[in-house]
Amino acid sequence: MNEPLSIRYRFDLPDGSQKTLNFTFDPASFRLTNTPPPAPPYWTELEFNQCANCPLKPAAHPHCPSALQMAGAIEPLKELISFDTVGVTVLQSERTVYVETSAQQAMSSVLGLIMATAGCPWTDRLRPMARFHLPFANEAETVYRSVSMFLLSRQITAADTRPAFGALTELYENLHLVNKGMSRRLGAATSTDPARNAMALLDSYTTLLPAALDRSLEEWRPLFDAWEST
Repeated sequence: MNEPLSIRYRFDLPDGSQKTLNFTFDPASFRLTNTPPPAPPYWTELEFNQCANCPLKPAAHPHCPSALQMAGAIEPLKELISFDTVGVTVLQSERTVYVETSAQQAMSSVLGLIMATAGCPWTDRLRPMARFHLPFANEAETVYRSVSMFLLSRQITAADTRPAFGALTELYENLHLVNKGMSRRLGAATSTDPARNAMALLDSYTTLLPAALDRSLEEWRPLFDAWEST
């Protein structure tokens, strides 16, 4: 049997202490397998600020899958404020990444990983990107990875006949609704603002990608000139 895959975020906090978040994933599906908190907070309930486009029903899913996993992640870091500088070490089997960044940027990376792997029907489509997690990716890297994942998914499934990038734009419009709903949840979850601002940073890509798509593809055209004669 294959061993579970893992990603660890280690935070060096301003007071000199350390906090560690450990995430484990199914080796085949890369779905998050962390044990949810035994007594989930009220803001994780599915019907609490439920996303406008959520297809889940409370009878089958009493708690939002993403919020349920976020609950354990934001608790150890709840004393931080958005612009606290933290050192973050991300340990993966392939690499170790270290950055010094703001608390909100660090939390954005964590929340993005959780949302892509926790079981939300919309963000679950980003699970292939999470499998090859790139912490603190910039705008160009995010657009490139999103487009690459999308095109690969069409090759693998060969089921969608909609215009080439129409479905990708539609997905990000729905992800924007999910992020708005999750932001309202996190507003009720904590009196400090890093988690909410982290979600705002995460959501910025849902509006950035459709706007940047054509421009980015044109900018990358010279990188693919070797393909033009094949």
